Amino acid sequence: MTRYSVLLLLPALVAGCQTTRTAAAGPTPQATEQDVAAGRELYHGLGACAGCHGENGVGTPDGPELVGGVWEQGDGSMEWLVHMTRHGGLGVRSRSGDPQAMRGPTVLDSAQVRQVAAYVWSISRDRRAPAAPDS
Repeated sequence: MTRYSVLLLLPALVAGCQTTRTAAAGPTPQATEQDVAAGRELYHGLGACAGCHGENGVGTPDGPELVGGVWEQGDGSMEWLVHMTRHGGLGVRSRSGDPQAMRGPTVLDSAQVRQVAAYVWSISRDRRAPAAPDS
């Protein structure tokens, strides 16, 4: 971790390690800060993710929130996010109840998909995996 990275994290540490919905994106275990920054640009640009998932991943009627709550279809790991970014939320229902795949998952190449997943990983640390079913 660079000195600059530590300085960026200092306000969060001082605030009791609480994250906010507009927290600055940070690196993931499998991606660099540059990947996260590129992913943010793709999320708001070519990938058109913000159109459904909202600015900073806060969600809209057309796409679920990415920053808090419980993941409905997986564990929120980087690899799962890469898969979901590439293939979309198959099994998700539209407001009318019809199955709905993510729109436009093929516009990004593999490197760009990984960058968007890195950005989503960086803003989604308030989300949790679904609870294990009771036995």
